[in-house]
Amino acid sequence: MKTNAQTKIRPAVTRRSFMRGAAYGTLGAVIGFDRLDSLAAAGRVAPFAAPDPASRLILVRDEAAVDEGHLVNAQVVAAMVDRAVQELAGETDARRAWARFFKPEDTVAVKFTHCGWMRVHTEQAVVDAVIARLKGLGIPAGRIHAADGGQPLKECTALVNIPSVKVHTLTGFACSVKNYINFTGRESSYHGDGNAKLADSFLLPDIKGKTRLIVVDFLRPYFGPGPQINPLHRWDYKGVLAGTDPVAVDTTALRICQVKRDAFKGEPWPVTPPPRFLAAAEQDYKLGTADPQKIQLVKLGWDKDILI
Repeated sequence: MKTNAQTKIRPAVTRRSFMRGAAYGTLGAVIGFDRLDSLAAAGRVAPFAAPDPASRLILVRDEAAVDEGHLVNAQVVAAMVDRAVQELAGETDARRAWARFFKPEDTVAVKFTHCGWMRVHTEQAVVDAVIARLKGLGIPAGRIHAADGGQPLKECTALVNIPSVKVHTLTGFACSVKNYINFTGRESSYHGDGNAKLADSFLLPDIKGKTRLIVVDFLRPYFGPGPQINPLHRWDYKGVLAGTDPVAVDTTALRICQVKRDAFKGEPWPVTPPPRFLAAAEQDYKLGTADPQKIQLVKLGWDKDILI
């Protein structure tokens, strides 16, 4: 008779874990990383155990952030943003947490997303929460430039990247890496060659090294094709994702959207065109990591249908 120590218990494969595994396999093929396929073979991504320095992300969700009519609760969202930044900074006080990233003498560009084409904008509640904290550090309103573009980047000493999340008709996926495309002045030139050069914007002289913080509006992401928005493909995820690595941020956001897409269809539904700029952003531009084993995701708050 085998003892408990000798008995190997095989974990049950649920529909949810199967769909997650299938989605990771799809994602690996889409962005050009074969290792994601091997991680998905067992139906799950391997636990975090990276020997190299990790990219740490904070995902905060709150059921009260968006109501049944899809209206955003600004007070709840502000608390979520603070919680994410506090956890990222390792502080229990919100002001001290924000002070880890910004100083009173900074001039800050707050880059949000206002997509007149697909109309999946950064929610104003997220923008307002970020601006309020910057002002609370003593940065004058005249040195906080919040817009979708046109900021005086040469004068800015710091940037906050606050994108929305959407599957995109031209680039495959749009989140923090694509959010700076407006700064280039030649947006359409990045939509060819598998969008491989989309990370160029992070190396522009007036941008390079200035991004202090990424706060992703994950309240009402869009997982379907465009440019016409199908209401069935937009869902209330009720989340905020914070980090400093744009590649890790986008990889994680894409993973969640891919699971949602596959679950919606009941079969693999790859993002098209393939957002291969993520592989290039890691390998060619050295902006961060797209390796799930090197992304440490801290999940806080409401966990229903978290998908990751």
